[in-house]
Amino acid sequence: MPATGHHKKIKLGIDAKWFFKGPPSGNMVVKNLVNQMVSNHDEQFELYLLITRDFKKQAIAYFPASVNLIFLPVIPNMLSNMLLIPCIARIYGLEAVLFQNFSSLWPQAMRKIVFIHDVLFLDYPEYYSGSELVYFKKMKRLAANADMIITISNSEKERLVKNNVASESRIAVVYHGINQDFKTLANYSGDRVSAFAGKYNLPGKYLLYVGRVNIRKNIARLVSALNLLDDKNIKLVIAGELGNDIGTLREHIKTEKLSHRIIFTGHVPEDDLYLMYANATVFCFPSYAEGFGLPPLEAMQCGVPVIVSKRTAMPEVCGDAAIYIDPDHAEDIAEKINFLLNDADLYDQKVTDGINHAKKFSWQISANGILKLIGDAYVN
Repeated sequence: MPATGHHKKIKLGIDAKWFFKGPPSGNMVVKNLVNQMVSNHDEQFELYLLITRDFKKQAIAYFPASVNLIFLPVIPNMLSNMLLIPCIARIYGLEAVLFQNFSSLWPQAMRKIVFIHDVLFLDYPEYYSGSELVYFKKMKRLAANADMIITISNSEKERLVKNNVASESRIAVVYHGINQDFKTLANYSGDRVSAFAGKYNLPGKYLLYVGRVNIRKNIARLVSALNLLDDKNIKLVIAGELGNDIGTLREHIKTEKLSHRIIFTGHVPEDDLYLMYANATVFCFPSYAEGFGLPPLEAMQCGVPVIVSKRTAMPEVCGDAAIYIDPDHAEDIAEKINFLLNDADLYDQKVTDGINHAKKFSWQISANGILKLIGDAYVN
């Protein structure tokens, strides 16, 4: 398809394999970024979305005709990026490709931009399985071939530099956005809220954690904190995919005699997640390490006060809007939750702070930021 207009458009390939299905956080990021790029890309680019063949029907139905779709065979993500996409890029004459996490193996005429979501595994190997570490470490080796690396926080940029993944000059930071569908409880009818609470068997008041359930997320300490709260009835709702170490967590809950105060929802579909947040009393995110930490921002936008760890990217991302905890101490987690539950003025202040802070983050800003970085690389 020839480019229209007076200047030639840059043919940009976007690795969108996670658009319809992928790791939960990767899927959400790719979906939001691609949606914004498709609806807002300017005259500078002609977009080519790289999607696996198993989603061909959905993709054709979903995307406007102005977007070029390239369907890839279903092979593991890293192999596809390393070997397959460079061949495809040559066939279609792509001048730049935005990869997720893994760059391609060989350099060629196209520019390689790699969107590295995080490299926490380099500093915190104890939170990953042996096979995950073997897999992720290839990310570092392949990053050496990239023309530019985009990452999601200054905290991650420092980690990339410190671990010799790339020099500072080759790394740019683009923050995640927050989907506009996250809204405060006032936006929902009473009937809808009670039907929702019934569906998930939710109590009137609850603490909420959203995210994967694994060791890095430090949920065991949050559980221990429940026993130290002044409110002996408030429940904890844990919303997210259950990882391999769920058995250990369930044992811990039994030991703490808290089975009656904890609700596991498993994976929550996005349409339900909005209300799961908005209906919560306090959002708790006691994670040891995050590349960005999007759930606290989503909770803020829903008008829910947030408690997060004072570690890695979380202070950078949450600013003055959150209340910070030491994730190593259940006593500190409990104390900060008590502050919020016992002080109505502080509670309201944190709701307002959170709503205002969340306004700084939008997927449109993120998508435009990425496209500008790629476009500027061509001008210079």
